Amino acid sequence: MGMKFTFPSRFVSPLGFLGMLTFVIFIILGITGALLMLFYEPILDRAWNSVKTINDVIPYGFHLRNIHYHASNAMVMVALLHMYYQYFSGRYKIRNEILWVTGIILGVLTILEAFTGYDIIFSERAELAISIAASLTNSIPIMGPQMRDAFFGSGFHDFVLRFYAFHVFFLPIVMLGLMVVHFPRFLVFDVPMVMAITGAIMLTGGVFPVDMGLKFDPSVPPGITVPEWYLTGLYAFLRSAYDKFTTGVAWPGLFIFALLIVPFIDRYKKFSWKDRPIITAIGITSLAQIIVTTYWGFYIDPDRTKSLLERLVIDPIFLYLVMILLVPLSFGFTYMMIKLAKNAEANAKIQPKKPTGKSSINLTEKWIYAIFIALLVFQVYLNIAAYYAVLNGMKNYSLFIVGIMMLVFAGMFHVFRHARSLQKAPPPKPTMPPMPMKATPPSLTKNGEAQTGQITDGTKILEDAAAKQKTLASTKSGSSPSQAGQSVNKADSVTIDSGEHKSVSDEKK
Repeated sequence: MGMKFTFPSRFVSPLGFLGMLTFVIFIILGITGALLMLFYEPILDRAWNSVKTINDVIPYGFHLRNIHYHASNAMVMVALLHMYYQYFSGRYKIRNEILWVTGIILGVLTILEAFTGYDIIFSERAELAISIAASLTNSIPIMGPQMRDAFFGSGFHDFVLRFYAFHVFFLPIVMLGLMVVHFPRFLVFDVPMVMAITGAIMLTGGVFPVDMGLKFDPSVPPGITVPEWYLTGLYAFLRSAYDKFTTGVAWPGLFIFALLIVPFIDRYKKFSWKDRPIITAIGITSLAQIIVTTYWGFYIDPDRTKSLLERLVIDPIFLYLVMILLVPLSFGFTYMMIKLAKNAEANAKIQPKKPTGKSSINLTEKWIYAIFIALLVFQVYLNIAAYYAVLNGMKNYSLFIVGIMMLVFAGMFHVFRHARSLQKAPPPKPTMPPMPMKATPPSLTKNGEAQTGQITDGTKILEDAAAKQKTLASTKSGSSPSQAGQSVNKADSVTIDSGEHKSVSDEKK
């Protein structure tokens, strides 16, 4: 049944359908989120306790919560990879500007969806994130206070229910509407890749189970916490103690605006990243800035003798000086490397290609059966191990094993599909054997030397005959045609007789 819903019927690189994998993760989030909704209570003094009940008491609640949490991080990561793959490959140039714009908006909504999800737990980290978000919203000129009241309410007792409504209804509805416009007509739904990414999410949940964090208590001073990885870059700018609107609203908005207008300013005719050096250098520069600011968002001064504020504040002069210097350095280095790559490619085209000596791995039918049976036996073992892990209360270990089960199933499906494609492939065309050379009479070819000498002598005889013919024609130019013909015939007969005589003498030798 999976083969009927797999497009295409053979393996292709997953880079081309990262958007489809993002949508698959969105479906996983919808299923697990709907099951978590049955036990979550969106009330201020019950939110954290209800999540703890799901995590510790509800059957398979630990599994559902970990899958939901890590799927949200995976969706942000895969969406980011999808965006940059489309950026560097120039896919937006194929009259797909509207797809690019809706994709950027979907990326922003994906981050907001994940942000509202981990805030409704109302832990210490959630309280810090809510306070920062409310402050940034309030700093927006003119409409800021009204937006804060609409999104956060008049206090903590309002925000949980409002964030819950945004998380489970408003944002998903808007995202689904944009997905209808964003996704092209033909989609790649690869069952092994879907199973593999699902297994990777489960495996990550088993290795890195998400903790509950500390419940927010207004009477207890908060400790040092950092937001999720996709918000630490913004958090680094906020920790510079500069203007909130500039660092938290204007600069992220400028970054998003720059991404939106890329298809309209890219005037290169070709699609390859090598043929669009300026656009590629801008993309690499943006990635470098994201990596640097994300690292700074996680960094906390380890000196515990300092106050909490001193450990959190980043020197703004140092931060912005590094960010400013990073632009020409990364841009110039990337541009230079692209030019060097183009020159190397041009030189490679001029020089003759050398044989690489690489050969593809072609498995026989016997080996394909052996691999499939081995994976099937391993799958049975994993099912038994997961069953006993659940019976013994080993929640993270059982989730880890289920993740491996999904990955093994993806491998089984891929092997099966490969075998089916080999079975349906047309038989190779028979190669015609080389035609044998025309045999020479044995009397004329005693060995290679005799044959070579015969050919050389025959060529010399013909040349002598032609020379004699010219001589006779020039000396007897005044004679009649019949006489000239008789002379030529005589010369020919002499030549033939001499050739026959030489052949007989050679045979005797």
